[in-house]
Amino acid sequence: MESAQGQYRRPLREPNEPPTRRQYRIPERPRRAPRTRRLPTSPWGKVLSTGGGVVVLLILWALIASLSAKSDTAATAPAAEGLTPSASYKTGDCFSNFNAGAAANRIVPCTQAHSAQLVATAMYGTGDSYPGKGALEQHASDLCRQTQLTLPQDTSMLRQRNAFPSQGSWSAGDRRVDCFVESTKGNTLTASFLP
Repeated sequence: MESAQGQYRRPLREPNEPPTRRQYRIPERPRRAPRTRRLPTSPWGKVLSTGGGVVVLLILWALIASLSAKSDTAATAPAAEGLTPSASYKTGDCFSNFNAGAAANRIVPCTQAHSAQLVATAMYGTGDSYPGKGALEQHASDLCRQTQLTLPQDTSMLRQRNAFPSQGSWSAGDRRVDCFVESTKGNTLTASFLP
């Protein structure tokens, strides 16, 4: 029979005290041997690890070169795909699937279905200093308001869109302010707004 002292005459744990490993006779976890270096230290191991690093660098270089080549071809692609750069737009041009933020859009005859038309353009002088965004917005708005247009009776699907240079593009020589009339329903226009 076992007494309150335990089988080996050691006092048992107190009622509120958590049991220890010794009381349950759980063996201690064996310790791991220290890890060895993973890279080989032989001369061939050093050559292989250096060669592997060179291969990784070459792959990264090829990836970066191919991505920059794609961006170079993207800059020349608009002319090849029938898109006209925004600097070449002329008053009266009509655009299919017009995107005001794009650097180029597709020009179509105004008798074909289109979504926007450039109705007015103004240029600042090359010696002018940047007037600020607010002044450019006001100038573009005035330009649109002063332009004589032939509009349909229902203008609910039309909106005015202005384009003007940012401070960065102004520094690069952009001095053009444009006024577009755009359809909110896509390529639904089939006539010119200019008389």
